Amino acid sequence: MKHSFLYDLDAAYLVIILFITMFAIVIGGYKIGLKKVNPDTDTSTLLSSLLALLGLLLAFTFGMSGSRYDERRGYMIDESNCIGTAILRADLYPDAIANAFKADFKKYLATRIDFFEAGRNEERIQTSLKENAIITNALWKHASGHSFSDSNRMASMLMIPALNEMFDSTSTVNEAFNVTVPDSIVLLLLIFSAISSFFIGYNCGIKRMFDKLLVIGFCMLTCVVIYIILDLDRPRRGMINSGTQVHLLKEIKNSI
Repeated sequence: MKHSFLYDLDAAYLVIILFITMFAIVIGGYKIGLKKVNPDTDTSTLLSSLLALLGLLLAFTFGMSGSRYDERRGYMIDESNCIGTAILRADLYPDAIANAFKADFKKYLATRIDFFEAGRNEERIQTSLKENAIITNALWKHASGHSFSDSNRMASMLMIPALNEMFDSTSTVNEAFNVTVPDSIVLLLLIFSAISSFFIGYNCGIKRMFDKLLVIGFCMLTCVVIYIILDLDRPRRGMINSGTQVHLLKEIKNSI
């Protein structure tokens, strides 16, 4: 599981700190602008360019986090489909072998459900991965062992590729949960928000005009967008996470 100061810090706390910082910087920029001798200086063009660049950076980062969220959700659905296919192919074996396969599939599903529901519990995540690896080996040994039997060879020819796809999809999902927007881009977004806040305050100071409502609105809207970006990018917490896809695995487990 990924660890860094920015990633480990709760998104709500981060944007609250950002909002207070941005507003304080606006006030600071306003006071500096008031000291400007020539109040006729036009900084509107520079400010417009900065705000346009901030909007572009927000849109770029939002697109990155949104695409990663969609990929994770798609991978989880694909994994559910692969597991379901492998379970159905267990019925190609005689009842005794099929029941042994299904018992292992139940354990496999239990480890996957526990992986998704572990949240930020590192110990629980590692335990689920270790248990999943044990069940993976057991399933593979069963399938490969029965492939030497003439009576089960045809069933094994269908089961083994299904297991391969299931194991590959699981590895893809595990990796997708570790792929996020780089911290350097998030840090750049936070710094640029602060810089834009300074120039907004500075421009207001030069013009001897300060609209508190507009300033609060700008800071709040920026922080809300950044919060959604961070929330999309953190699958194990927040309001927007990948937990809703776990019900697919639970339905499969209950149907066995």
